[in-house]
Amino acid sequence: CICPVDEDHLGMIGNNIEEIALEKSGIMRPGSWIVVANQERSEAFHKIRQEAHRTSPGRIINVRRQPTTDIHVPNFVIDSSDVPGHVRASSELPSWATFKGTGKRCLRVKYPPSPETYLKSTKPKEPQSKQPTKSKTEVDLPLELPGYYQAGNASVAFYALDVLRTHYGFTRLTDSAIQVGFQNVRWPGRLSWLNIAHRALIPGASDARSESPNDTVSERLYEWVLADGAHNEPAAVELRKYVDTTLRRISQQRYIRMARSRSSGTVCVRWVVGFTQGKDMRAILARLVQPGDIVWAVPFDQPKEMPWISCERPEQIAQTARAVSGIRVETFDCLKDAVDRLSACSADTYLNVVCGSLYLVANVFREFQIQPFPNK
Repeated sequence: CICPVDEDHLGMIGNNIEEIALEKSGIMRPGSWIVVANQERSEAFHKIRQEAHRTSPGRIINVRRQPTTDIHVPNFVIDSSDVPGHVRASSELPSWATFKGTGKRCLRVKYPPSPETYLKSTKPKEPQSKQPTKSKTEVDLPLELPGYYQAGNASVAFYALDVLRTHYGFTRLTDSAIQVGFQNVRWPGRLSWLNIAHRALIPGASDARSESPNDTVSERLYEWVLADGAHNEPAAVELRKYVDTTLRRISQQRYIRMARSRSSGTVCVRWVVGFTQGKDMRAILARLVQPGDIVWAVPFDQPKEMPWISCERPEQIAQTARAVSGIRVETFDCLKDAVDRLSACSADTYLNVVCGSLYLVANVFREFQIQPFPNK
């Protein structure tokens, strides 16, 4: 599978988009099936397609040409009777933080009714393993992860699984099994909600419960932190989309409840940011920060066994942030100082967001003593 290619590793695996796409296309092998995600960058798409046709002609699935629809399915239920395990119960989140995927409940995808729907290979046909019988032509997949882009990721994952069951004999990959898998998916560090009060991880809408699962879920904004590893411009765009959606939901909830306290005014964002040296901080901050927001610049710990990674100095981050937006910026000598300040805040005037580096997000998990996969 080739996911969307952008400038994530510019200067490390390539000096431009085409070189990065070529490097990532190195996972392709002759005779293999290749699932290509929708590519926003046309130069990446053309390079990947060129390499795919050269490596494994006729075995290419272009996800953007597959019929998918984001829908809301009332009373959606997964029939997991034939699937080992169970569907994990969703943890509670504040009402304004329950937005998932594109806002719809499911992604409806259509799989090919027969193997001939895929482009036929020019090579002689290989012996076919016994394939599962498909009684339907489409399946509804639950979108559990937050973020608009997760619908595209879900499409790539589904078509990859469909290739496995259709061409490689993975007969246990029934629709129900795939649905259960989508229901249970977790991605710590990507739009993960952290409860400061209970020191619990609630990524999106499904993961570990707080220490007091029977307690009423706190709607107090200052008790929550949104952590995301957004470390490039495209990721910053997606994070800002999600933050804007959350702010609208907060405003709607407060209007519905007719809150008249001082804290019911406009909510801005407190960005706790740290960057790896070499990142385009100006471009990222320009996508994230808006008037009224605050930026807290922090360092992150040196990653173990990765001497080539260094964090940007908070003073340099602050200088860049002021040049981009002219807003209020504070610097901290260490992440702990910023976390202590966050824990002491008791006003609902800011949505707290930690971003800019996955290394920084990892530091936050350690600082709050949060296990990314507590059930393991």
